[in-house]
Amino acid sequence: MHLKKQVDLQFNVAQLLREPVGGRREYTFDEENLSLDNDVSLQKITGDVRFTRTPSGVLTEARVRGVVERLCTRCLDQVDQSIALHFCDEFHSKIEVNTGAPLPQPDEEDPFFINENHLVDVGQAIREYTLIELPMQALCRGDCKGLCPTCGVNLNDISCDCPSGEEDERLSILKSLLD
Repeated sequence: MHLKKQVDLQFNVAQLLREPVGGRREYTFDEENLSLDNDVSLQKITGDVRFTRTPSGVLTEARVRGVVERLCTRCLDQVDQSIALHFCDEFHSKIEVNTGAPLPQPDEEDPFFINENHLVDVGQAIREYTLIELPMQALCRGDCKGLCPTCGVNLNDISCDCPSGEEDERLSILKSLLD
């Protein structure tokens, strides 16, 4: 296995595309940061990837570990969420590697492609699979008490003397159902 240091997790598969179906290449990688969207990034990324030649491109199997820093949705403390991914997906060639002739589009919906320079952007796949894996709401712990709605203190750290809250008159009809 080769250790590959590079930006954006792009791998050149031109030589692999010239091999018969079943040819393989394996790499390990180590990246500091991969932006997932404007506010969130995957950090301390390590993993390995195996490319296998297929009739229409390369099958990419990857195992990836990293950390996503987010804010707890209840108390706003920073939360480090560990991510472990294992995925297989096919990257399709847009052009024939030897002649440069355009190839037909694959039938699958929203496929990954090998670009015109014969680069597989594994970072793109990691980005998409990480976003799917992340929980909708980040919590520092399952029993997080959040912030006091009156004074704003973190109720996980200290308790406050604020009143427990006024009842909303609109909910009184629901409360009567409990009696």
